[in-house]
Amino acid sequence: MTESKPARRTGRPPLTDRATLLTAAREIGLASLTVGAVTSRVGVKYSTFYRHFASLEALLTAVVDEIYSEAEFPEQHDRWQDHVVAMADALSEMLAKHPGLALTVLRLPALPERTLEAYRRLTECLVAAGFDADEAVLGATTILEVVMMPWLTTSEGGVNAQERESQIGSTAEPLDPAVRAASLGVVDDPPRRWTLRKVELLIAGLEARLDRATAAGPTSGS
Repeated sequence: MTESKPARRTGRPPLTDRATLLTAAREIGLASLTVGAVTSRVGVKYSTFYRHFASLEALLTAVVDEIYSEAEFPEQHDRWQDHVVAMADALSEMLAKHPGLALTVLRLPALPERTLEAYRRLTECLVAAGFDADEAVLGATTILEVVMMPWLTTSEGGVNAQERESQIGSTAEPLDPAVRAASLGVVDDPPRRWTLRKVELLIAGLEARLDRATAAGPTSGS
């Protein structure tokens, strides 16, 4: 009596899965991401892609969520100033590592949860330092905007320091020599160092506002 063999499964195996498409998207990069680029890289048809993602926007959201989930946001520091700098540095590093991320986040219909987490941490830090809610919101949003701005005003591949230097050196109205030298000296690519210097300037302004509020004491209506 011959031993029966298991019946062979019929039908074709899945051509791809969600994880494979996400990996391909990460390899391509947000700055150049299209549905066609992903399907070409994986070797599948558009119809296969749309079985896993309803749209390019859905894929972008998934990629951004993955990137943010890998980010290491700083824990609370003893000094609010140190926490602000550490948070700005962590966000700057993430944006530098993923060209196109800032513009993609801006275009998404909903902010990633971890963007809201960074905002919450910043506002909580400022409120704990003695700022009122209005000042905390003003400070946190300004800090986040300063960190994001260099990546929203440059080409999708990132900041081109040489182009900036060329423009600074050939303005229609000549800059003051000292200002021109300082302008050329602060240009960096990516703009992480320059961004953190802007954040330090913001911190100095926040410190001055907090000192004035503390000196003024409680308002008559409180």
